[in-house]
Amino acid sequence: MAKAIAIGNNKGGIGKTTTATNLATGLARKGKKVLAIDNDPQGHLSKSLGVESPASLEYTLDDVMKNLVNDIDIEPGDGIIKTAEGVDLMPTNLKYSGMELVLFSAINREQILKDYVTMMRPFYDYIIIDCQPTLGLLTVNAFTAADSILIPVTPEALPVDGLQQLFQTIGMIKRKLNPGLEIEGILFTIVDNRTRDAREVMQAVREAFENNVHFYEKVIPASVRAKECPATGYSIFEYDPKGTVANGYASLVEEVLDNE
Repeated sequence: MAKAIAIGNNKGGIGKTTTATNLATGLARKGKKVLAIDNDPQGHLSKSLGVESPASLEYTLDDVMKNLVNDIDIEPGDGIIKTAEGVDLMPTNLKYSGMELVLFSAINREQILKDYVTMMRPFYDYIIIDCQPTLGLLTVNAFTAADSILIPVTPEALPVDGLQQLFQTIGMIKRKLNPGLEIEGILFTIVDNRTRDAREVMQAVREAFENNVHFYEKVIPASVRAKECPATGYSIFEYDPKGTVANGYASLVEEVLDNE
């Protein structure tokens, strides 16, 4: 049965989708069966995994969720795209931006994505869910469906305040919707180790949360190559395999595997 990991933070521009892409592909490169779920209407994960035009897709996560809301049967393989690097993808596109309105009046509205994840667990080792940078119903669905949450954090101003709000939401979901939910860990991303500010912010975050949260050993450095990578439709392991970002994500994959 698959382990489901949501990649989440209520802030954008932190390398969340890059982390989802490279964790999923890195696990697949280790021989694991991986399903990546694009739970963000912007479709960035779909593009990063090689879907050139998400808008043209006939069947996406939007269709899955609407069918589940309306109690219409779906098959496990419906809409799954086989990517070039061995990851199965449930894609999305801008149609999904209306899903929160659909969910608002649905019975068990926080549990709809969980129904899909539960159906897919027997077919995979890992399910990676990329979340949008908000704490709305789509993200609540992802956290309710997941076993754990991996939190990318950039070392910039006031991350502690944002993390405290995120942890409050996670705590509420754990109490009311998903008692088994855990925090997989905090991953520092887009790090410029040359600056004193970055080092000080990372130290402040560690001091604030290290007693309760795992911090991954390696950070993901800032990199021009990493910025270019999503537009290619390939992971960093294909685009810049010898670079420091690939090395950082390889370390992340090993730590996730060690936590099985």
